[in-house]
Amino acid sequence: MSSLNLYFLRLKRYFLRYSLSCGRRTKLKSLLKIFSIIIIAFLFMTLINGILFSSVLFLHEDNNEPDYDFDTRPYYRTIEMKKRFDSSGNYIIIQNFVQYQSNLTKNAGLLALNLHASIDKLHFLLQHVKAWDGPISLSLYVKGSRGSDGIDYASMWLRCNRKSFKVLNVHLVISAAAYKSSISNQHHSHSVKYTVSCQQLTYIDHTDEKDSTPYPSNLLRNIARLGNTHPTIQYILTLDIDIYPSPDLFHHLISFYTKTSNTKENFDRTLYVIPVFEIHTDTIKRSIPLPQNKHELILLWNDKQIQPYQNDVCPSCQLLTNYQAWKQEQPNDAIIPIFRPHYSQPWKPFFIGPKTMPMFDPRFKTHAHARISQCCESFITGYDYAVMNNVYLYRIGFLEKSELPNTKLIEDDTSLLLFQQFQEDLLKNMERTHTLSSLHTDSGSDYVIYTRSISWKDRLRNFFGVPKPIDGENTDNEQCSWSSNTLLCATIFLEDAVNYQSIVHKVTNFYLLVYRWSSSPLIRNLHRIALTINLCLALFEQPSSFSITSDVRDKPSRIVFPYLLLMIVEGLTLIWFFAYICTKIACLGIKHARKRFWLIAFLIVTIYSLFEWFTMTTLISYTYKGTRIRRIFRPLFMIESSQLMKKALKAVKKDLLTIIACVVMALAHILFFAIMAMFLFPRSEIRKDSQGSTYFANLHDSVFQLLVLYSTANNPDVMTPAYSDNRLNVLFFLIFVIIGIYWIQNIITAVVYRAFRGYFLNSIINSQLRRRVAVQASFEILKKRITHGGSTEIRDTVPITIVQTVINAVTMSKWHTGRINQRLFELTQEYEAITFEQYSSIMQLLDLNPNLVADIEIVTLGQSLADRLKAVGRSKIFDSIGTLLALLSVLFTTIEVSHRHLHSEYKDLVARSILIAFMNLSLLIYFVLEIIMKAWSYGPDKYFRSSSANILETAVAFTCFTLEIIHMGIYGSPVVSEKDLDLTQKQIPFLTLWEANKACNMLFIYRLIRFLPASKNIQIIVGTVIDEIRNGGAFFGVLFSFYYAYSILGMELFGGAVENLYLRQNQSNITTCGTYEQLEYWPNGFDDFFSSIITLYNIMIVNQWFVFVNGFRAATNTKWSELYFIFWYLFVTTIGLNICLALSGDIHDAKKKRADDHEELIVSNMFDIYRSQLNEPPPEVILQQLNKHPYVNFREQVLEESINV
Repeated sequence: MSSLNLYFLRLKRYFLRYSLSCGRRTKLKSLLKIFSIIIIAFLFMTLINGILFSSVLFLHEDNNEPDYDFDTRPYYRTIEMKKRFDSSGNYIIIQNFVQYQSNLTKNAGLLALNLHASIDKLHFLLQHVKAWDGPISLSLYVKGSRGSDGIDYASMWLRCNRKSFKVLNVHLVISAAAYKSSISNQHHSHSVKYTVSCQQLTYIDHTDEKDSTPYPSNLLRNIARLGNTHPTIQYILTLDIDIYPSPDLFHHLISFYTKTSNTKENFDRTLYVIPVFEIHTDTIKRSIPLPQNKHELILLWNDKQIQPYQNDVCPSCQLLTNYQAWKQEQPNDAIIPIFRPHYSQPWKPFFIGPKTMPMFDPRFKTHAHARISQCCESFITGYDYAVMNNVYLYRIGFLEKSELPNTKLIEDDTSLLLFQQFQEDLLKNMERTHTLSSLHTDSGSDYVIYTRSISWKDRLRNFFGVPKPIDGENTDNEQCSWSSNTLLCATIFLEDAVNYQSIVHKVTNFYLLVYRWSSSPLIRNLHRIALTINLCLALFEQPSSFSITSDVRDKPSRIVFPYLLLMIVEGLTLIWFFAYICTKIACLGIKHARKRFWLIAFLIVTIYSLFEWFTMTTLISYTYKGTRIRRIFRPLFMIESSQLMKKALKAVKKDLLTIIACVVMALAHILFFAIMAMFLFPRSEIRKDSQGSTYFANLHDSVFQLLVLYSTANNPDVMTPAYSDNRLNVLFFLIFVIIGIYWIQNIITAVVYRAFRGYFLNSIINSQLRRRVAVQASFEILKKRITHGGSTEIRDTVPITIVQTVINAVTMSKWHTGRINQRLFELTQEYEAITFEQYSSIMQLLDLNPNLVADIEIVTLGQSLADRLKAVGRSKIFDSIGTLLALLSVLFTTIEVSHRHLHSEYKDLVARSILIAFMNLSLLIYFVLEIIMKAWSYGPDKYFRSSSANILETAVAFTCFTLEIIHMGIYGSPVVSEKDLDLTQKQIPFLTLWEANKACNMLFIYRLIRFLPASKNIQIIVGTVIDEIRNGGAFFGVLFSFYYAYSILGMELFGGAVENLYLRQNQSNITTCGTYEQLEYWPNGFDDFFSSIITLYNIMIVNQWFVFVNGFRAATNTKWSELYFIFWYLFVTTIGLNICLALSGDIHDAKKKRADDHEELIVSNMFDIYRSQLNEPPPEVILQQLNKHPYVNFREQVLEESINV
């Protein structure tokens, strides 16, 4: 132990000598020493990393660990966010339910395998995964009254076998009956955690006869195909899950498609048939090895252990495969097509082909013609068939007719009738040409249909928010047409739906164009800029707020901005406001605009402001510093532009009389006790310090002192003289406080809270109603068309091509556009036109928040060293260790800063700080390595996009490390330099390099946030605070408006008053304890806008607010000045802060409900917070709102003037 202490002292002495001598060394030696220290620290942290990595690798070693407390809630939340009905309404589709990702070998992403199955056959997937090294897409069918048990089993089974998957996308198709009976409320359930042992996981069949929904085989095949979104996929193979690939099938096909000698093959128009065989179950029972190649297969075939597929069920269904010719083909190892049959029914082979081949017709369920329909359509659309040699598929067990339902037999009447209908529809569809663009993946989750490439002009238009042109089809197959004005009107109504706006505006062509431009993102952003400039003018106008200090003792030198320039800027903003409000009124119509208070108020204030501005610009001298009333009304421009701010003021107005009554009751209470105080504590001529002489000398002083006591600002000062005279005098103040604060003030709080309780929910309900009305209005407009003969016709459906034209012209997010186009594209496979129910269902996608529709993506890692290191970088243990080391770094930084302030001698400071400084440097190196490790493990793009906290963490770590290296490069040591220490001791206000580094180092404390989600109650509190900041803009905007107007009013009333008070105080040189002068509140005043805001803030805090009242009363020599501050206290402190309390309470209640329902707590908008409490508005309410439209008669579908449809 003594030797260890000796070694430690030697090391400490070495660092001390090094630090003290750095200043006398040459730069070259200093740099060499710095690099040596960095290398030593790097080696030290590498050792720590090695130990940590080894520990985590050891914990990660067990591949068969049980998944304890497996939570299925995220899976059910995914179902709720992604669910959609198919075209029949009998099935619910969840695309990309779970995704597994890993690195593929070269060319492995070229081929994709599509599978479909019911839950009970899910375990067959393992055989496919072993034989197929490329992307796999699996559609699972769920049915029955206990369908949730099937989903739980599938989720747990997939997790237990996750290391077997390479690239796997799993999708769900749920029968509507199963969803309603057992799945719809599972994401609210409390009992969804399971203690799972993967070794004992088995499936229990709970399927009942109540759910008679048939197995939708073709729908499942389509969903699997559409869900295979790997970007390199060119060819697809669709199989039933009980049909397995041969061992080398995948690699043979890769070789076939990539071999240069096959360039003569037309891969894009040829479907390569792979023969399928049935293997007898006795072969498996007798442990006879499965065939590994064609030669072994033929041997078993000759032994009658194998037979062609459907040999006993439907020989004609595989006749054209010509198994005998395939068997007798000369032995050849080449993977080539051996013959090309001409298609005829009822051949239904399994084949691999390009991803552009026709889809399956979803009308076929468990019908024998389900795959025949696709084969037939593929042949008619120009695809050829070729049977491949040396490759095959197989299934276990011989098929027998007795095992199959009637619908799976080729002679079934239902299947035949459905196929005849399919043939008729196919012939009709062949009369028109389809041009589909390529499939493109959007964030790796769903395909998006692109009709044309995006030009640089379109990119600029999207960036600046310019309205999109309406380009696309305006006619249907029956030669009916839609006028450009009709499409424009429908487009604008949909844009109103996107922005939750009312559709009450004119619908003539001119006004539609004007309205669209005025509502476009470009104009809205320009209006926000004009508002910001107009409000910020108060900082630049005389007297400007640009000075080092506002303390009148220092006679601040303010920057004077050109008067003419400020007037020109203000004039431009006012002209913009005038044009903006006139455009808005013109689009609404004067008759309807005059009913809107805020529009008229905006117009009147704008006209007055322009009049005053013109008068001051042309008739009054540039040096005018008098009253400028127009500045007080500036916040009204901001209020009119915010729906939520107007609703907040409307909520105040609703209960304003009740609130005023409560305030009057409080004032009456104060007045009553003020008079009683004058009786109980009379003024004494003998004792000058008596209660009556000090606080209750007259009615004015009594009322004011008790008002201050009502705010608790002068307690116990106001009570002390009376209490010193008699103990019982305390009862007076005690009763006053109990009645005033604990009763009347709580009544005011309750009234304000009641006024705003449900404010957000009601606002969102109204917004949702406006959206639904706008959606239906757009559809009603599109129902009218002009026939080939020129007459007008109304139908109940709208062609999908017309809807796509409108959707592509609507200004909305790329994510919503892609999702809506995806749904429309799926409907084109079955319908040419859609009904309102389908249209409304699709437009409900606008309600989805892209941030909450997160895919459950699980990246599977192999056993290589690189993958094991990636597993370390992703582990929670690694992250937790980094967080603990970050807190240790904060502790070291705190000690360093404390030492700097405690030790004035530089040698003592270095001796105590040198070790800690180098340890902190080592930790900074570790943090940099940790960031690099995480970015490499997750992938840089995914790591930095997944959370803003990761970006902050990276910025802090690299900034601290860079500052530390620069500091060492200049001073040769991580310890504070002697020069910086001298600056600190001289109290020179200058942020040194060392101080900047330590301030940055303290930011690591934010990593404590990672531990907050451990407690649900803390999550609720954090979520409430975050959402109040995000969504409380309306309340904070109203509060800011009051601040702004009251500050300008204060400048008009008390400008220069503090300076006059200071001059009088210098002349008399007499100060009284506790006054404005004695407390030196000189920086607080109304000499400029910034100091006015700070002064009102100090008064709002309540502490010492009466000092400000007395100070300005003395400065102005009038008691009337007190009213300004009293009204501010009553209506902002008493009412305004209670409004914020109501806001917090309302959000907290919603958060608590979401927590009880096990939903996400931190979301990005109020719509998602209250989503579970929203109900769809009744159709009659929507129709009632539509029928109120002043310019469109939706009852008769007759539009004004230009809507000639």
